[in-house]
Amino acid sequence: MSEALVDRRAAPALITLCSGPEFSVRISTIPAFGTIMETVTQKELLERVKMQLASFLEDPQYQDQHSLHMEIIRTFGRVGPNAEPRFRDDFVLPHLHKLALANNSQQVETKRIDIATQLFEAYSALSCCFISEEVMINHFLPGLRCLRTDMEQLSPEHEVILSSMVKECEIKVENRGMADAQGSMSIASSLVGEDAKTKFLSKMGQLTTSGAMLANVFQRKK
Repeated sequence: MSEALVDRRAAPALITLCSGPEFSVRISTIPAFGTIMETVTQKELLERVKMQLASFLEDPQYQDQHSLHMEIIRTFGRVGPNAEPRFRDDFVLPHLHKLALANNSQQVETKRIDIATQLFEAYSALSCCFISEEVMINHFLPGLRCLRTDMEQLSPEHEVILSSMVKECEIKVENRGMADAQGSMSIASSLVGEDAKTKFLSKMGQLTTSGAMLANVFQRKK
Protein backbone atom coordinates (compact mmCIF):
# COMPACT_ATOMS: atom_id res chain seq x y z
CA MET A 1 0.00 0.00 0.00
CA SER A 2 1.39 3.41 -1.00
CA GLU A 3 2.04 6.12 1.57
CA ALA A 4 -0.61 8.29 -0.09
CA LEU A 5 -3.22 5.55 0.35
CA VAL A 6 -2.16 4.98 3.95
CA ASP A 7 -2.48 8.72 4.55
CA ARG A 8 -5.91 9.04 2.91
CA ARG A 9 -7.58 5.81 4.02
CA ALA A 10 -5.76 3.53 6.46
CA ALA A 11 -4.65 6.09 9.05
CA PRO A 12 -8.01 7.93 9.27
CA ALA A 13 -9.84 4.60 9.60
CA LEU A 14 -7.55 3.50 12.43
CA ILE A 15 -7.94 6.82 14.24
CA THR A 16 -11.73 6.49 13.95
CA LEU A 17 -11.55 3.00 15.49
CA CYS A 18 -9.52 4.42 18.38
CA SER A 19 -12.42 6.67 19.32
CA GLY A 20 -14.92 3.80 19.38
CA PRO A 21 -16.47 2.36 22.56
CA GLU A 22 -14.87 -1.09 22.36
CA PHE A 23 -11.60 -1.13 24.26
CA SER A 24 -10.44 -4.35 22.61
CA VAL A 25 -10.87 -2.70 19.19
CA ARG A 26 -8.69 0.22 20.25
CA ILE A 27 -5.95 -2.18 21.34
CA SER A 28 -6.20 -4.03 18.03
CA THR A 29 -5.20 -0.84 16.16
CA ILE A 30 -1.79 -0.66 17.86
CA PRO A 31 0.02 -3.25 15.67
CA ALA A 32 -1.35 -1.49 12.57
CA PHE A 33 -0.06 1.85 13.80
CA GLY A 34 3.25 0.09 14.41
CA THR A 35 3.38 -1.12 10.81
CA ILE A 36 2.81 2.44 9.61
CA MET A 37 5.57 3.60 11.94
CA GLU A 38 7.90 0.97 10.47
CA THR A 39 7.21 1.50 6.77
CA VAL A 40 6.28 5.16 6.26
CA THR A 41 8.66 8.12 5.99
CA GLN A 42 6.17 10.96 5.51
CA LYS A 43 6.70 13.32 8.44
CA GLU A 44 3.08 14.47 8.84
CA LEU A 45 1.75 10.91 8.83
CA LEU A 46 4.32 9.76 11.38
CA GLU A 47 3.34 12.71 13.57
CA ARG A 48 -0.30 11.58 13.52
CA VAL A 49 0.72 8.05 14.49
CA LYS A 50 2.91 9.47 17.23
CA MET A 51 0.03 11.56 18.60
CA GLN A 52 -2.31 8.57 18.69
CA LEU A 53 0.19 6.29 20.40
CA ALA A 54 1.06 9.10 22.82
CA SER A 55 -2.62 9.36 23.77
CA PHE A 56 -2.61 5.63 24.60
CA LEU A 57 0.47 6.10 26.77
CA GLU A 58 -0.32 9.41 28.46
CA ASP A 59 -4.12 9.62 28.75
CA PRO A 60 -5.13 8.81 32.38
CA GLN A 61 -7.96 6.53 31.19
CA TYR A 62 -5.32 4.09 29.88
CA GLN A 63 -3.00 4.31 32.89
CA ASP A 64 -3.88 0.90 34.34
CA GLN A 65 -4.66 -0.89 31.08
CA HIS A 66 -2.27 -3.81 31.28
CA SER A 67 -3.23 -5.37 27.94
CA LEU A 68 -2.75 -2.06 26.14
CA HIS A 69 0.73 -1.56 27.60
CA MET A 70 1.65 -5.12 26.67
CA GLU A 71 0.61 -4.53 23.06
CA ILE A 72 2.46 -1.23 22.82
CA ILE A 73 5.70 -2.73 24.18
CA ARG A 74 5.34 -5.72 21.86
CA THR A 75 4.81 -3.37 18.90
CA PHE A 76 7.76 -1.15 19.84
CA GLY A 77 10.02 -4.20 20.03
CA ARG A 78 8.80 -5.43 16.64
CA VAL A 79 8.99 -2.22 14.64
CA GLY A 80 11.47 -0.10 16.62
CA PRO A 81 14.64 -1.42 14.91
CA ASN A 82 13.24 -0.50 11.48
CA ALA A 83 11.51 2.75 12.41
CA GLU A 84 12.78 6.17 11.40
CA PRO A 85 15.75 6.79 13.77
CA ARG A 86 14.53 10.13 15.11
CA PHE A 87 11.09 8.64 15.81
CA ARG A 88 12.78 5.78 17.67
CA ASP A 89 15.05 8.10 19.66
CA ASP A 90 12.47 10.77 20.46
CA PHE A 91 9.43 8.58 21.08
CA VAL A 92 9.96 4.82 21.34
CA LEU A 93 12.94 4.71 23.72
CA PRO A 94 11.75 7.47 26.10
CA HIS A 95 8.36 5.73 26.45
CA LEU A 96 9.95 2.32 27.00
CA HIS A 97 12.00 3.95 29.76
CA LYS A 98 8.82 5.32 31.38
CA LEU A 99 7.09 1.94 31.15
CA ALA A 100 10.11 0.17 32.67
CA LEU A 101 10.24 2.70 35.50
CA ALA A 102 6.51 2.38 36.20
CA ASN A 103 6.78 -1.41 36.26
CA ASN A 104 9.17 -1.22 39.23
CA SER A 105 6.19 -0.03 41.28
CA GLN A 106 3.69 -2.60 39.96
CA GLN A 107 2.14 -4.37 42.96
CA VAL A 108 0.53 -7.25 41.05
CA GLU A 109 3.34 -9.74 40.48
CA THR A 110 1.80 -11.47 37.45
CA LYS A 111 1.42 -8.12 35.67
CA ARG A 112 4.93 -7.11 36.65
CA ILE A 113 6.32 -10.34 35.19
CA ASP A 114 4.30 -9.91 31.98
CA ILE A 115 5.54 -6.36 31.38
CA ALA A 116 9.13 -7.18 32.37
CA THR A 117 9.23 -10.14 29.98
CA GLN A 118 7.85 -8.04 27.13
CA LEU A 119 10.28 -5.22 27.90
CA PHE A 120 13.15 -7.71 27.85
CA GLU A 121 12.16 -8.76 24.32
CA ALA A 122 11.86 -5.13 23.19
CA TYR A 123 15.19 -4.04 24.65
CA SER A 124 16.93 -7.09 23.20
CA ALA A 125 15.63 -6.18 19.73
CA LEU A 126 16.51 -2.48 20.06
CA SER A 127 20.00 -3.11 21.44
CA CYS A 128 21.22 -3.86 17.90
CA CYS A 129 20.33 -0.32 16.74
CA PHE A 130 22.69 2.63 16.68
CA ILE A 131 21.71 4.78 19.66
CA SER A 132 23.17 8.23 20.19
CA GLU A 133 25.16 8.86 23.36
CA GLU A 134 22.52 11.30 24.67
CA VAL A 135 19.64 8.84 24.21
CA MET A 136 21.77 6.00 25.56
CA ILE A 137 22.53 7.93 28.76
CA ASN A 138 19.09 9.50 29.26
CA HIS A 139 16.75 6.68 28.24
CA PHE A 140 18.18 3.37 27.02
CA LEU A 141 20.52 2.67 29.95
CA PRO A 142 18.11 3.92 32.66
CA GLY A 143 15.35 1.78 31.16
CA LEU A 144 17.62 -1.27 31.12
CA ARG A 145 18.55 -0.67 34.76
CA CYS A 146 14.87 -0.44 35.75
CA LEU A 147 14.22 -3.70 33.94
CA ARG A 148 17.21 -5.31 35.65
CA THR A 149 15.74 -4.28 39.02
CA ASP A 150 12.56 -6.20 38.16
CA MET A 151 14.42 -9.24 36.91
CA GLU A 152 16.62 -9.42 40.03
CA GLN A 153 13.47 -10.36 41.91
CA LEU A 154 11.46 -12.10 39.21
CA SER A 155 13.89 -13.94 36.93
CA PRO A 156 17.58 -14.23 37.92
CA GLU A 157 18.53 -15.82 34.58
CA HIS A 158 17.23 -12.74 32.75
CA GLU A 159 19.00 -10.49 35.27
CA VAL A 160 22.36 -12.02 34.31
CA ILE A 161 21.76 -11.20 30.64
CA LEU A 162 20.58 -7.68 31.48
CA SER A 163 23.65 -7.03 33.63
CA SER A 164 25.79 -7.99 30.65
CA MET A 165 23.77 -5.66 28.37
CA VAL A 166 24.08 -2.79 30.85
CA LYS A 167 27.85 -3.32 31.12
CA GLU A 168 28.23 -3.41 27.33
CA CYS A 169 26.27 -0.16 26.97
CA GLU A 170 28.32 1.52 29.70
CA ILE A 171 31.53 0.50 27.90
CA LYS A 172 30.19 1.93 24.62
CA VAL A 173 29.43 5.25 26.31
CA GLU A 174 32.86 5.29 27.95
CA ASN A 175 34.62 4.46 24.68
CA ARG A 176 32.72 7.16 22.81
CA GLY A 177 33.73 9.67 25.48
CA MET A 178 37.38 8.62 25.18
CA ALA A 179 37.22 8.78 21.38
CA ASP A 180 35.72 12.28 21.55
CA ALA A 181 38.42 13.37 24.01
CA GLN A 182 41.17 11.91 21.83
CA GLY A 183 39.64 13.56 18.79
CA SER A 184 39.60 16.92 20.55
CA MET A 185 43.23 16.46 21.64
CA SER A 186 44.21 15.48 18.12
CA ILE A 187 42.53 18.57 16.69
CA ALA A 188 44.16 20.75 19.35
CA SER A 189 47.57 19.21 18.64
CA SER A 190 47.06 19.72 14.94
CA LEU A 191 46.14 23.37 15.49
CA VAL A 192 49.16 23.87 17.74
CA GLY A 193 51.35 22.14 15.15
CA GLU A 194 50.00 24.31 12.36
CA ASP A 195 50.50 27.44 14.48
CA ALA A 196 54.10 26.47 15.25
CA LYS A 197 54.70 25.70 11.59
CA THR A 198 53.29 29.07 10.54
CA LYS A 199 55.42 30.90 13.10
CA PHE A 200 58.54 28.96 12.01
CA LEU A 201 58.00 29.76 8.34
CA SER A 202 57.32 33.38 9.24
CA LYS A 203 60.61 33.53 11.17
CA MET A 204 62.42 31.87 8.28
CA GLY A 205 60.95 34.43 5.93
CA GLN A 206 62.12 37.23 8.20
CA LEU A 207 65.61 35.72 8.40
CA THR A 208 65.77 35.31 4.64
CA THR A 209 64.69 38.91 4.15
CA SER A 210 67.19 40.12 6.76
CA GLY A 211 69.92 38.04 5.10
CA ALA A 212 69.15 39.54 1.73
CA MET A 213 69.23 43.05 3.19
CA LEU A 214 72.58 42.39 4.88
CA ALA A 215 73.99 41.00 1.64
CA ASN A 216 72.94 44.19 -0.15
CA VAL A 217 74.58 46.32 2.55
CA PHE A 218 77.87 44.40 2.24
CA GLN A 219 77.74 44.67 -1.55
CA ARG A 220 77.24 48.44 -1.32
CA LYS A 221 80.18 48.75 1.13
CA LYS A 222 82.40 46.95 -1.35
